[in-house]
Amino acid sequence: MKCLIIAAGKGNRLSRTGIPKPLLPLPGLRLIERTILTAQQAGVEEFYIVTGYRAQQVEDILAQLAQRRRLKFQFIRNDEWEHKENGVSILKAKNYIKEDFILLMSDHIFEESTLKDLIGGSRDKGRVVLAADFKIKENTLIDLNDVTKVQVHDGTIQNIGKTLKRYNAFDTGMFYCTPEIFTAIEESAQNGDTSLSGGVKVMASRDKAGVYDIGNRIWMDIDTPLDWKKARRLLYSNLIKPEDGWISRTINRKISTRLFTPLILALFKRITPNIVSLISAGAGILAGICFILHLPVIGAIMAQIASILDGSDGEIARLKKMQTSFGKYFDALLDRYSDSFVFFGMFLCVLSSPEITALLGKMTAPLIYGIFGLALVGNLMVSYTSAKSAADLKYRYKGKGIAAGRGRDMRLFIVFLGGLLSVIHPATVLAAMLVIAVLSNTVVLLRVILSWRFELRKENIIGNKVRVIIFDFDGTLADTMSFLTDLATRLLVDHYDITEKEAKDQYLRTSGLDFAAQMELIFPNHPKNGEVVAAFEKKKSGTILEHPLFPDAIPTLKFFQGLGITCFVCSSTPEELLDRYWRSSPVAIPVEGYYGMKQNLNKSSRIDSILKDHDLQPWEVLFVGDSLKDGEIAVSKGIQFIGINRIFTRVEFRVRGLSSVSDLTALVRLWRESMSFRKALEELKS
Repeated sequence: MKCLIIAAGKGNRLSRTGIPKPLLPLPGLRLIERTILTAQQAGVEEFYIVTGYRAQQVEDILAQLAQRRRLKFQFIRNDEWEHKENGVSILKAKNYIKEDFILLMSDHIFEESTLKDLIGGSRDKGRVVLAADFKIKENTLIDLNDVTKVQVHDGTIQNIGKTLKRYNAFDTGMFYCTPEIFTAIEESAQNGDTSLSGGVKVMASRDKAGVYDIGNRIWMDIDTPLDWKKARRLLYSNLIKPEDGWISRTINRKISTRLFTPLILALFKRITPNIVSLISAGAGILAGICFILHLPVIGAIMAQIASILDGSDGEIARLKKMQTSFGKYFDALLDRYSDSFVFFGMFLCVLSSPEITALLGKMTAPLIYGIFGLALVGNLMVSYTSAKSAADLKYRYKGKGIAAGRGRDMRLFIVFLGGLLSVIHPATVLAAMLVIAVLSNTVVLLRVILSWRFELRKENIIGNKVRVIIFDFDGTLADTMSFLTDLATRLLVDHYDITEKEAKDQYLRTSGLDFAAQMELIFPNHPKNGEVVAAFEKKKSGTILEHPLFPDAIPTLKFFQGLGITCFVCSSTPEELLDRYWRSSPVAIPVEGYYGMKQNLNKSSRIDSILKDHDLQPWEVLFVGDSLKDGEIAVSKGIQFIGINRIFTRVEFRVRGLSSVSDLTALVRLWRESMSFRKALEELKS
């Protein structure tokens, strides 16, 4: 995917020092660097950058970025940047870009997932798709007097501009474009409007301007010093991770985001997260040395500094877009070495303390050795059980006390308290080690029990683990596949050099995907694909309501509803068409919700939405479909799959094949009784 970035402006309201606006710094990166690296994380590989004000300076700095990050840039000059609007910058790229591309502004910040979904869901030839923010009342990050406003109706843009009185969305500055946008801007320029919005209006007049709703995701247009301050606060506030422990959230992050991380970035602009990880480990080793030298208060302070710096390395990685798998690995490795050295220093401190010897007498050495050993092993095993569970069981621990990634902040805070309280009596250092030994080994024991239960119940998914069943729609719940198969076969025979048998076989083999994806898979880049897809969708939209649900669909859904299992529908049918089907149904369809094609997000993406929206693990979900592609999608996500053989043979579905959804209820009854999926399936078949 190619990306065009407009970076020609000066930014008079923001840059009074003469620095080009795209080069203004935010924490860790310049404005345009953040735009480029976020786009790279979203899957963009090739960048076209339009420069204007101080073009050589911008290009020189970006050339260095390209070398450091192995990026591919093509610079395009716009010498008219000062007198004409941003549409002219886009037109400068007309001779460079001949295919679909992403258009971004150099002065916007946004989330990687927003752009990734825009790319994945907007491959609709001939249309421009704007990532639009419909939170017009909730969004406090925008300047209402300056933001570009959009009037949207039924998923299409009706009007766009900064002075609109009637609007229901904001322009986020992210567009999926086709080369037709160049022609539209040229037409707008002939009428005196050289802005991008003018070109979008032309596309909208042809019903070729759509929108993608970004939902609750965050974006900002940075035009003024106030915007810059808001953006800085926003970037730092988003550094808190969901897996942060209580100490990290309430103490460490407040210090790291307000003091440590800003100071490190200000003093060492080229610093990397791995270097900060080494500094954190060094602080831990220094803490151990202080304990050995009987300076427990200083050792305690250094241990807490190490804990805070352990958050700074990740913060800098996210701010500078330098997250890597090796970075996580290296950080975890250094943490184990650092912690072990701290515990060893505490061990020698209490072992050689005359006050503790006087307190414990002959039991001093055995107690200290025992407590130290349990604390050291428990601390290591907490990390080990997290890694082994993910690697061997494909299970990630959840919960406040035992979740993977939590606990170290608390253990080092206990070290901090024990060291500070040593001014009263050095036995507090030994007490801190005892508390750590009990806490860490308790977490390990609870994890072992959870892992054992998970392994024991893995086969009995519906009886004990499945919380949600996702049903395909066409051919699984609704009696539509015969009609759709006949329609597709007829269109393929009429438009391509293919026999009726081949057409039917190819359609069935790729069913489960949306029809446009099927055509691209069967006839890659064929010029007739667009015409055939349009004819198919038009006929499907006009006829699908005539095809009811299978008789066993409602009883099956009610059966699972009675078991307390939530049911969803996920289909390649457009969501607005599903909505019409639901509203026209003479009886209520007992499902929690239905997910169809929406803004070209396919079935796979919609399943991801269900998992994310409802905080589901793959092993908590069962997918029921009627096509081989349904099975492939489910397996790729680690979801259990059962095929309904209305079209295909049992051989093609292997052991997961059933003849109808009513068989699924019988299977579940047997499954709950036998505690074995395979045994229940064998009994059902017999």
